[in-house]
Amino acid sequence: MADIFNEIEQDLRHERFKRLWNRFGIYVIGLAVVVVAGVGGWRAWEAWKESHAKSGGDQFYAALQTAAAGDHKAAAAAMQKLADEKGGGYKILGQFRAASELAAGGDSAAAIAAFDAIASDGSVPILYRNLAHVRAGYLALAGADPKGAETRVSSLAVEGGPWRQPAREIMGLAAYAGGDLEAAQRYFQAIVSDPDGPSDAIDRARIMLAVIQSAMPAPAEHANDAS
Repeated sequence: MADIFNEIEQDLRHERFKRLWNRFGIYVIGLAVVVVAGVGGWRAWEAWKESHAKSGGDQFYAALQTAAAGDHKAAAAAMQKLADEKGGGYKILGQFRAASELAAGGDSAAAIAAFDAIASDGSVPILYRNLAHVRAGYLALAGADPKGAETRVSSLAVEGGPWRQPAREIMGLAAYAGGDLEAAQRYFQAIVSDPDGPSDAIDRARIMLAVIQSAMPAPAEHANDAS
């Protein structure tokens, strides 16, 4: 009986999400409101906006349902179709979700290529292009390509940069994978020392610092004492 109620509650949540997305999704993804002169033009704009938001919201919701069912390849195709057909903010949303679904489905090479395509698209705002570099960097690390990861995020690991913490984490992990313990230590220490760093990133950095410390050779004086 409890399972039935859980299913009903889940369906209600999905329906509420769909209604909210259809109503507000166009604003959430940043589609600009264009001021059209004249009453007739304004009404035409309002009608188009409502239709565009609803159809885009329906497509997005359907793609999410496909992903939830475990068909990541189909979900990626649906998200890419949303990006191609709707444009604007839906383009960015659809492209990111399409790449994420490719990764979730195990096709890391295609996912990296998709994120790289976003990162190289001059029409995409730089904030999102750099986020695409970060996502591709993590995937490159997971695919045992530390150099590829470094190449994508090295310019982002700067003081004050919005993506500095994940970029530092990627650079630190890449350095550790390549055996450069001192460089890895510097990157993870920078994460821990950042007063604005997220707590989960700091916790991971502290763990890595402990691992690195245990792997580093003992100082010369201690080595002599031991002998």
